[in-house]
Amino acid sequence: MAANTDQKARLFDLQTTVSELLLELVGTTKIPATAGRFVVSEKFVRDTSQNAPVKIGFIGSNFSKWFFGKVEEPQEETELRYQKLRKSSRDIPIINELGGEEKAETSLTEIYAIMERQKSGEKGVLLTDGHANIFYARDINGILRAVDVFWDDWRGLWHVRADGVGSPDGWSGGSRVFSRNS
Repeated sequence: MAANTDQKARLFDLQTTVSELLLELVGTTKIPATAGRFVVSEKFVRDTSQNAPVKIGFIGSNFSKWFFGKVEEPQEETELRYQKLRKSSRDIPIINELGGEEKAETSLTEIYAIMERQKSGEKGVLLTDGHANIFYARDINGILRAVDVFWDDWRGLWHVRADGVGSPDGWSGGSRVFSRNS
């Protein structure tokens, strides 16, 4: 009888732990290697024309201030994981659950590569239902920032914003979080 009680207690602990998790794995996506340097201010530009590489209609002032001027070196092929945010949360608990800043960090090269696949809001790994697609990237000063990419279906364009990871603002449940898969 004691063994049965112990098993029930362990099962309850496991269920409680799982129910407290913020993130639920949805999948992974490969990002191809790049040959050239990635100049952020040349790629993340407002352009909603038919021929735009990515239909970006809004770039937040924090993003411009923190990331324009940044140049990333060529990168090898990488793989990112994307997860559903199960309930509303701020950045620090999300980063902790991802395994810390090193695991959470993505590059702007990777973010842009994913956006290129869905340049006009097509279905893919990025949400296009109004929820945020959350990435964490280092700015020109090496500070980890939250980068939010979301599709504005009404206007037919992408919004790109950035915020500090210590911001009191949180993210809504249902948003998607991208991070390293290693």
